[in-house]
Amino acid sequence: MSIIRSFAKSCMVALLGTETRPRMIVRGLARGYRICVSPSENLGYLLGTAESHLQRAIKKYVSAGDMVFDIGANIGYVSLSLAKRVGPNGRVIAFEPIPRNVEMLRKSIEVNGLTNIQLLDLAASDRDGETVIRMAENPATASMIWHQGNPDVTNIVVKTVAIDDLVDAGEFGRPIFVKIDVEGAEGLVLAGMRRTIEASQAVLFVECSDAGREAAWKMLTNMGYRCQSALTLRSVNTFEEYRHSDFLWLPAARAA
Repeated sequence: MSIIRSFAKSCMVALLGTETRPRMIVRGLARGYRICVSPSENLGYLLGTAESHLQRAIKKYVSAGDMVFDIGANIGYVSLSLAKRVGPNGRVIAFEPIPRNVEMLRKSIEVNGLTNIQLLDLAASDRDGETVIRMAENPATASMIWHQGNPDVTNIVVKTVAIDDLVDAGEFGRPIFVKIDVEGAEGLVLAGMRRTIEASQAVLFVECSDAGREAAWKMLTNMGYRCQSALTLRSVNTFEEYRHSDFLWLPAARAA
């Protein structure tokens, strides 16, 4: 971050304060909604500048009335963006297992009076059950995969679910668009929603990690999906190019 940008951020945080509470989003897809956040931690959410490449993908692939999944919803910035895009006749299914994040996202849903976000305090995985999520100093990196052997983490036992089981049971329909940001566990998430992906041919926005990249690449290429960088939109044709970053996976019909 440049000195000028850093100074501007410091001034804005000084003006807005650091308290975590519902605050207005002034730009971006979720403009006009309030999100429970501290400006010192997530000023970009309020300014609408965070994850601009994801916002671009949502604009392109999500429409009013769509069913969409936000897997690894965190405090809900993306869920709110999706909710604004799909409108009152659409539906956002948000998966988030970390209690603090769940509480903040629930407050944001309530303060905006939203009825099109369904929040599930579950970790999407390859099976129903329980797992341990390890939280390091930065809560945004809480993970089922990372931080093993780190004595300074906080361990949280959470419930897991395979999304295929929920869809098969009729809990909700198949998605048009899926965002997956799960700190290394994307291989497990994808394995647990294989049937849903095959049937829906949804567009997938996936944060790729070293831990999950091989499983994700094999599964999605075998399904005929095409990969491109979410940042540059350049086609990604080899596994060697598929490394830690954000990627769009498009079914063949959408990639043509």
